[in-house]
Amino acid sequence: MFFLLSKILIFLLSPFIWAFVLLCFALFTKKPNRKRNYLIISVLLLLLFSNSFLYNEVETKWEAPATKIENLDQYDYAILLGGFSSFDTIRSKVIFNEAGDRFCQTLQLYHQKKVKKIFISGGSGQLLHQDQTEADKIKLFLLSLNIPESDIVMEMTSRNTHENAVNTANYLKKHAPNARCLLVTSANHMPRALGCFNKVGLNVTPYATNFMAEKRIFDIDVLVQPKPYILSRWEGLFKEWVGYFTYKIVGYL
Repeated sequence: MFFLLSKILIFLLSPFIWAFVLLCFALFTKKPNRKRNYLIISVLLLLLFSNSFLYNEVETKWEAPATKIENLDQYDYAILLGGFSSFDTIRSKVIFNEAGDRFCQTLQLYHQKKVKKIFISGGSGQLLHQDQTEADKIKLFLLSLNIPESDIVMEMTSRNTHENAVNTANYLKKHAPNARCLLVTSANHMPRALGCFNKVGLNVTPYATNFMAEKRIFDIDVLVQPKPYILSRWEGLFKEWVGYFTYKIVGYL
């Protein structure tokens, strides 16, 4: 039930959906004052949440800090959290999304011998097709890059961050209780992920990737010009905020 409700909630966290609903209200209401108010609020929402400067300022405060790879010691595992890819069944190939930097950074950690093994934690995050897991597709992809199978560990049952932590902890406590681990995930997902792993008793070192915040620039196009793609970035940030505080309430953090 928690998994289903989380999927529904994500849909409702989009500023675009908020503005669209208000425009629908404006279209169907027969009261002029109410129509005007709905239109004004919807326009203001679109202007506010398409402002890249405002988004960058908020995102910078939330994201986990970067770690220089040269400052890392050697670790036994890079725990790579899923959610960065999907499988194109028509073309039979792995497709990486905007969180694909998690995967690229993990490869770099492995090839620079900062980690000995890659631990993939990711089942199916879909409501349907639960049998199509992310971890097994990524394992095949890693094997195609000539990474030895002995250096790849999979956990294919997790559907969310809490389950990532619980299932990874169960494996490591059984097979490698003293392992040193890097936790690799997106910078804005790291606060929630790190909290979950600490909660289950795993002492991991965070390694944040695919930072969404950009360098602070005071150009007129950044300060004033609306950018439609920023609307979807707010949706991702709201998802993390709601996820973090929901996890806090239910005791996952």
